[in-house]
Amino acid sequence: MELQPLLETPDFAISHDAAHHWLYVAWRGEYNAVAAITGCLLILRHIEATRAQKILNDSSQMLDGWNEVTRWVGEEFFQQLASQGVAAVAWVKAHDWPAQAAIDKAMQYVTQPLVDTFDDTVTAYRWLDNIRV
Repeated sequence: MELQPLLETPDFAISHDAAHHWLYVAWRGEYNAVAAITGCLLILRHIEATRAQKILNDSSQMLDGWNEVTRWVGEEFFQQLASQGVAAVAWVKAHDWPAQAAIDKAMQYVTQPLVDTFDDTVTAYRWLDNIRV
């Protein structure tokens, strides 16, 4: 995977893998509702700019703070991703239990695009690489 950095902060990074037509997103640390939604909106902006069709969403280093936005993420954010042409999202779960519970809750609201959760990045990468769009 050859990544071109698009945005890098201590808590959040977005990179583009042009060969695979996907974004790699890394969430680190603790979030509140405003920071979580801001990160999601930044992803949407980079999906629009790159026309990426898949996302490897790495939340393995994310901590708690998502409970207030789980429904919005599952219903609104993922719907917006689908409407911008994203076909699949591989979501690496947080190692932090409260953050992992928030991811599980958000998944209950997702209807599109195709989303699956994983315990590690390697498995998520392989799954996403096998999805044909």
